Amino acid sequence: MKSITSIYYSPTQTTKTIVNEIAGNIGLPHIHEMNLIRGKQEALQDLPGDRLTIIGLPVYAGRLPRPALENLKLLKGHQSPVVIVVVYGNRDYEDALLELNDIVHNAGFKVIAGAAFIGEHSYSTNEMPIAPNRPDEADLKKCKDFANLIKKKLKETAVWKEPAIQGNYPYKPYKQMPATVHPYTDHSRCTQCGICLDACPTDAITIGETVDTNGELCTVCCACTRYCPEQARILDNARIDEIRERLYTHCSERKEPEFFV
Repeated sequence: MKSITSIYYSPTQTTKTIVNEIAGNIGLPHIHEMNLIRGKQEALQDLPGDRLTIIGLPVYAGRLPRPALENLKLLKGHQSPVVIVVVYGNRDYEDALLELNDIVHNAGFKVIAGAAFIGEHSYSTNEMPIAPNRPDEADLKKCKDFANLIKKKLKETAVWKEPAIQGNYPYKPYKQMPATVHPYTDHSRCTQCGICLDACPTDAITIGETVDTNGELCTVCCACTRYCPEQARILDNARIDEIRERLYTHCSERKEPEFFV
């Protein structure tokens, strides 16, 4: 392998952090990054056989985020090696890694390794933290450990055995949030700076006389609430509160990354 490309869908930068930490510890030139959020598809390209690709996506309720998949399927792997990574909020990644495995296979890649890492959950709050501040130092050390396993496999042979990836068929059904469930804007705080507009990966936010959200497009990734400097984007919804409390109560015990090599 001569170089590495990292590809990710990362509204809150968590998946990007993990993917690039893995890439940076493999010991090859990291020559290109591709972001699968809206408006970035012009960066997608064919991947040559002498380049290692690392693809990372967050997990939404046990599946992959639908907005990322259309762009991901534009890639052509030409049997080049790929490492697949999913990042979940300390509950379970269920069928997401298997789903990513199948997608990259169909795109012509050869999977040589896979991993599931943990990031702070999008619904985490100070009052109900869910995997707070993750990935932390221990997680970044795990990224290095995973990278070392990848390096070893790359050196061992030119014919790589594909790992057995965890997951089930049929995949877990998608859970679509009602269009009424999404962050809203506290207009008394909002300065219409546009940061939430730029942060939204699905173009769900519009700015006119007020800052509004299209619930049909919103995936409740919470990037807008994380990046708003005035704390004017708020996720306050009875259904989310119920999910958040359940996650806090039942998913607080620390989970560790899993590797498949």
